[in-house]
Amino acid sequence: MSQLDNPSQWATGSDAPTEKQKSFISTLASSKGASDVDPSSLNKSEASAKINELKGQPTQNANASAGQPIQDPNTWSTGDDQATGKQMGYVAVMAKEAGEKVPSQMGKTEASQKIEDLKEKTGM
Repeated sequence: MSQLDNPSQWATGSDAPTEKQKSFISTLASSKGASDVDPSSLNKSEASAKINELKGQPTQNANASAGQPIQDPNTWSTGDDQATGKQMGYVAVMAKEAGEKVPSQMGKTEASQKIEDLKEKTGM
């Protein structure tokens, strides 16, 4: 077992949870029907454990919103890098659904923005 597998041993485990952890916990809690979860009351170690716990529960609300991105894609330091395979997959599926041409290449920021545009057009 590595230290990564044991958040209680992290040097920063007692620090406040990151914004990403809090956002992910809120999204998971909503989709799992766990309304009693307050991510702000947890530390990083507890937040990590709560994420693992929630991921193991069955989804009760498949329509739970993931909310807005935590960071603006325009500020990404890797935004000009080639889009990930996952991003291009999302774009391809939604572009076909919207009746649009599927782009062959995009940067990460461009792909993120295209995904948001296509979500609005397709309701996906």
